[in-house]
Amino acid sequence: MPVGAAGAMCVLWAALASPGFAWPTFTDVAAEAGIDFTHDSGAKGQRLFPESVGSGCVFFDYDRDGWQDLYLVNGGDFKGEGAPNRLYRNLGDGTFVDVTVAAGVGDTGFGVGACAGDYDGDGWEDLYVCNFREDGLYRNNGDGTFEDVRNSAMRPEGRWSSSAAFLDADGDGDLDLCVVTYADYVETRDGCETRGMAVFCGPETFDSQTDTLFRNNGDGTFTDVSEEAGFRATGRGLAIVCADYDDDGDSDVFIANDMSQDFLYQNRGDGTFDEVAFLTGMALSEDGTMGNGMGLDAADMDNDGRLDIFITNFQDQVNTLYHNDGDGFFTDVSYPSETAVASLPMLAWGCALADFDNDGLRDIFVANGHIHDNIEEFDDIGTYAQRKLLYRNLGDGRFEERGAHSGSGMADRRVSRGAAIGDYDNDGDYDIVINNVGGSASLLRNDGGSGGGWLRVALEPPALAVGARVWVTPTRGAKLLHEAHTGGSYASHGDGRPLFGLGDSATAALRVEWPDGATSVLKEARAGSTVTLTHPTHTD
Repeated sequence: MPVGAAGAMCVLWAALASPGFAWPTFTDVAAEAGIDFTHDSGAKGQRLFPESVGSGCVFFDYDRDGWQDLYLVNGGDFKGEGAPNRLYRNLGDGTFVDVTVAAGVGDTGFGVGACAGDYDGDGWEDLYVCNFREDGLYRNNGDGTFEDVRNSAMRPEGRWSSSAAFLDADGDGDLDLCVVTYADYVETRDGCETRGMAVFCGPETFDSQTDTLFRNNGDGTFTDVSEEAGFRATGRGLAIVCADYDDDGDSDVFIANDMSQDFLYQNRGDGTFDEVAFLTGMALSEDGTMGNGMGLDAADMDNDGRLDIFITNFQDQVNTLYHNDGDGFFTDVSYPSETAVASLPMLAWGCALADFDNDGLRDIFVANGHIHDNIEEFDDIGTYAQRKLLYRNLGDGRFEERGAHSGSGMADRRVSRGAAIGDYDNDGDYDIVINNVGGSASLLRNDGGSGGGWLRVALEPPALAVGARVWVTPTRGAKLLHEAHTGGSYASHGDGRPLFGLGDSATAALRVEWPDGATSVLKEARAGSTVTLTHPTHTD
């Protein structure tokens, strides 16, 4: 074990192992739930690069009825009209109904990612869609319909967007938008071979790009402020999460790059940023190599009150777990945490850091799938379809990979890309939706995860909740932190309601630190309940 990693392990994990709780199983219930979506990659045998990246998904409550709805992004012909995205309304009985046409969100661009956020502050979450060439912005009208405002609210750039996240970059109370850009695709450069077989080209075939920060003007429009805000570095971005890693009260921006160093934009507190990935120790892995960052997430994995980072990577590269040391630096603890080895044969994409068994410790989920449909013809290890990885947090700094023993939904081999977590059935545990390349979507229902106590927190209004820090102190166990940040996974957006596992505690105290410095306190909340807390200055 490298000396740096060993030293980090001595101080890494503050949490004590919780009492044993039954480990959940996951079952794919997409068909019985009415999710009849099939992803169209646009593949016609030419193996053109854009066809390999797949698409993402979004859990959000677009109609404010208390149930998480589902938006699935589609591909299609990237040189022509794409296949429409689909919006499914949650009926509250375990099933969904397709409302795409009525809602007006069947975007037909060649879709990659999407995110949700209330950019106009009217209480209804809007939708941003990342496309190859022209993105879409859909304003929620509050009556079950959306209006396409991309041309009036912003000027679509015509680049290859992969992921996006809303954040209040400048602390003015409204949501800005950061859009991650992938490669500068030129078709004449496409067309690669391995051992005489046609394969998808690697990202290094195409030039890297800058990412875009849009400032919310407060009047329903956005202005591109990337250059003045400090977003000047070029990479091949695939994933983003906006989170306050340095505990100074503003949102920083993490970007996972494919065949480029990963980025960490540190917010100066005024809406301008410094790129500090190298300085903080998270630009490269522990051995100094550059990965193929595909997905990422941020969460407090050891209950020390600081946000750690997890980044998924390509086959033969480990997925990287960075511990936040609390002094402005991160340490790669992938090997000592025992999360590394199981990831080596996998090509990893969407991910989530969440407490799937409600024992008070966050676990790790990873969706996998290769880009080469013929990988088994020229690689002895790789497979096209792959199972998921699911790591149980053991509470002592180590994780146990249990994906093959966590139900048929986890063990099933699919060609997965984007994934999002959300409690779609409101039973107190996290379920998972996955967008699979060229196949049907997966809706993995968590069965047994609510065996431990749980507490859900709904923050109002949505625009002021982004960046809020929710602290929960169970009567037994460690103090828990959930930051209501945006982004994460790959090309996807998860349930924005913080959900805490309370273990065997019957009650917990609750404190919310809002981004503007306001606080809300609840001395006692009962396990198994949903608590709604409204910003102190907000009136309906």
